[in-house]
Amino acid sequence: MFNLNFTICHNQTITISKSWDAIHKQFKDTKNKSSKRTIKINPSLLAYLYQLQSHNNSMMVFMNRQHEIPTSGSVNKALRVALKENKISKNGFHFHSLRHSHVALLLAKGIDVYAISKRLGHSNISTTTNVYAYMIDEFKNKTDDQIIKALESL
Repeated sequence: MFNLNFTICHNQTITISKSWDAIHKQFKDTKNKSSKRTIKINPSLLAYLYQLQSHNNSMMVFMNRQHEIPTSGSVNKALRVALKENKISKNGFHFHSLRHSHVALLLAKGIDVYAISKRLGHSNISTTTNVYAYMIDEFKNKTDDQIIKALESL
């Protein structure tokens, strides 16, 4: 199971409101209350999602050739093909890895962990810090330098 249902809004947001149950082939409630969220996206992603949706003749963005929601296995297969076509070799990389890449990018850009936690739909920040501790530690030195500069300006 993975979250797949979201609503694309004109104000450059995505609202995550349901989760897909691949076994029962139906939508269900999200894992917890905090999983329901609205996140901001950039205009190019919004345009790409609209483009994908227009090819499906449906309200759904992601559909397979049989006009069904793809399984996680088929999504991972398509991702492996795309990686290979782009000459990217990353063993063990799967669809969920994109979530981790997203977090790594945000951390590298200095985005606050609390904001990242809310974006991911975690119920509390400790979930984010526990799951992504290895990434957070990597950016600790950068943050330490920022702290020193801030203190020097007093």
